Amino acid sequence: MKLDAVTPMKTSDSLGFRRWQSRLCQWRPLRCFGRRLLEDDRGATAVYVVLGLTVMIAAMGTGLDAGRAYIVKSRLSSALDAAALAGGLTMFDATRDDDIRKYFRVNFPDGFMGATVTGPSITVDEANETVFLRATANVSTAVMQVMGYDSITVVAETEVTRKMKALDLVLSMDISGSMSETAPGSNQSRLAAAKVAAKDLIKILYGSTDTKDLLKIGLVPWNAKVNVMVEGQAYVHGDRRSEAVAAFTNPENGQNQTVVWYANNSPVPLLFEPPPGWKGCVFNRYKNSDGDTNDADTHEGPTTVNGVSWPGWAPSYPGTYPAAGNALSLLLGGEPVNNWYNDWDIRGRCGLAPSGSDCVACPSVGITPLQNSRGAITSAVETLSAGGNTNIPAGLAWAWEVLTPAAPFSEAVANPTYDRDQAIVLLTDGINCPNYGDGYKRVFGSCNSNSARDKMDNRLRKLAANIKEQGILVYAIQFVDSDADQIALMKDIATAPEAPFYYYAPTGDALKSAFREIANHLSELRLSK
Repeated sequence: MKLDAVTPMKTSDSLGFRRWQSRLCQWRPLRCFGRRLLEDDRGATAVYVVLGLTVMIAAMGTGLDAGRAYIVKSRLSSALDAAALAGGLTMFDATRDDDIRKYFRVNFPDGFMGATVTGPSITVDEANETVFLRATANVSTAVMQVMGYDSITVVAETEVTRKMKALDLVLSMDISGSMSETAPGSNQSRLAAAKVAAKDLIKILYGSTDTKDLLKIGLVPWNAKVNVMVEGQAYVHGDRRSEAVAAFTNPENGQNQTVVWYANNSPVPLLFEPPPGWKGCVFNRYKNSDGDTNDADTHEGPTTVNGVSWPGWAPSYPGTYPAAGNALSLLLGGEPVNNWYNDWDIRGRCGLAPSGSDCVACPSVGITPLQNSRGAITSAVETLSAGGNTNIPAGLAWAWEVLTPAAPFSEAVANPTYDRDQAIVLLTDGINCPNYGDGYKRVFGSCNSNSARDKMDNRLRKLAANIKEQGILVYAIQFVDSDADQIALMKDIATAPEAPFYYYAPTGDALKSAFREIANHLSELRLSK
């Protein structure tokens, strides 16, 4: 078929189509040049690669800078959390802000990833017990500078709330004679150092408030015995009354009995009617031996042990100076002492001598039951004075009684519907020392007898085991005395043999530190923001 100049060929004929285009370009060169320019794809791949690499490098650089900023922000947040928790632990201390800054710098050191930090700013609400921290960091960029961004600013903030669960706490404090000695490393007595430490704990737990509904603290001071009067209530000389109870056999004398006695302001039931001058001390419940069948004193409250009912305690009688010629003389504090030539007559047991005395200097300070007043418990600590021997089981046993909802002290709530901890902080500076007039009537032997000490130590272990079985936390502090056996004993009776449940405090400063750590352990800190 003959083709003329204006008749187009079919596009399927590629060879003919090209010839037709060639002829057309001869007639209209500018139009063909434009078409060729648009249709020419030689070198386009390189352009696309360059453009793609530019975008990719920019994205990678931005990601690199953003990643560095993310790392800085993460580290900044962690450092603020650590600092806020440290501030919560020392919320009411003069060193609080310094502690916050120190913990922050330790966890976010200067120059970390080249960041420049402002802060942390510190806002403390002591009434609501919160610590709020905020800090900013400028992170220099590497690639984003090309786009006009020299740095990235990141911000972190955190808030910690010092929140304490309901807590019943009893301070069981040794006030024996050795507590009047000077505390190592200071010019104050051991008891004075203990008072400072105890008041520090009270301050930490109460914070800036005078009362807390869910915080109750009691105090049991002890030496050879415990004064079971109620501290802070009026003492009425000769105030005694009896109360009818179900018939029982008095475990002390084997006689049938249908009453127990109460005296003065003490809520403690007594097996015998005390004399008018009874000062408030009682003997531990015992049956003249340390056998396992006579462990009434290792149990709480009026109890029955192996079929023997122990509905009360035997009152110890007030010390009186014996008439001349009797086998007993007294130290100024009321401590009975044998005359060497009449040892056979007394047989080492206070109260068995003619016209003798049962009482080794009864502590002048009674028990402060659980209560929620910061002022009341602080005042009770202030009144403590030292004297007498050391009977650790008595101090721990009566601390347990104070934590028990049943009589004789019933301030603790039975089966609370809220979350609650119960704890005892036991402080002593010595070893168990059975002696005249102690809570066991010296049935175990002499204070200088290792056998006697072992028996009292075993009682203490049994007692502590029973307390811990009830879910009560036991914090044990050995102060000054470094006797290895005593340290082992205190570790045994503590909830755990290491901090925060056991401490050896050789100095007053170490004692204060131990009390502070215990207080902080009893306070539950949580991050609220």
